[in-house]
Amino acid sequence: MGRVFFNTRVNIDKEACAGTDTYVMKASDSGKTFLVSGGAQAITLLPAADLIEGWNCRFITTASPSGDKVISAATTIMHGSSAKGSGDSGAASDGTAKTSVTIEAASQAGNFVDIVCDGSLYHISGTHGQNNATTVQ
Repeated sequence: MGRVFFNTRVNIDKEACAGTDTYVMKASDSGKTFLVSGGAQAITLLPAADLIEGWNCRFITTASPSGDKVISAATTIMHGSSAKGSGDSGAASDGTAKTSVTIEAASQAGNFVDIVCDGSLYHISGTHGQNNATTVQ
């Protein structure tokens, strides 16, 4: 049996979340890992009318951003939490749908937020190494 190699670099996006220009997610962004750095930026998820069951992505902080990265669904369809491994209560929707999750400028390399769509809602989860690295609004 032969060896199979996949082009995993296709699933890494180093540019979209490294600047300050607004980035609008596409259906084709499903399965991607976005490397986060740079200044304040608005990142817009798929609109409610275009939700795709199973659509997912990950945001990993590679260097402390110099501004907040606001990942927005534009409507209140986000649930979940992001928490520090010890002590910090973290950020959570507490059962009430929210419109956005923010990767704060306080975020450090290695922090991440995962987003998964069930076809009608976005579910978020993540971890961070310091307090106040993410917020859910």
